[in-house]
Amino acid sequence: MEHDFIYLPDSRRYLMRLPAEQHALQCLLLDDFAHHASAYQPLIQRLKVLGRYDEWQYDGREYSLRVEQMEVRVFHQSIGQQFDDERELDPDLTTDDSNLHCECGLEDLLALLLAWQQFLPQR
Repeated sequence: MEHDFIYLPDSRRYLMRLPAEQHALQCLLLDDFAHHASAYQPLIQRLKVLGRYDEWQYDGREYSLRVEQMEVRVFHQSIGQQFDDERELDPDLTTDDSNLHCECGLEDLLALLLAWQQFLPQR
């Protein structure tokens, strides 16, 4: 998976840039975890022990990460919810949910997490 890691010394911020189709994953990782290497260790350890047919889900603040048969799906928790006032909307109007979900392989996610963990301070 393509990625760029950036450190902004003026603000002391660590940023991760993933391709547009992986925006949901980027949001989950940057918003739900502290920006130091040890914050990601519990997630990495949990993902490493998953077997081929295991299922597991992490529910974050706004996004969830679901693993099924070595495939990872990240999605905004609002996806699939229908509210009463939406039924009255014009059916030709749709929302663009493309930035609210993404998929990748478990091995790719682990490789990304390990590289990100090495980039971050140890603290």
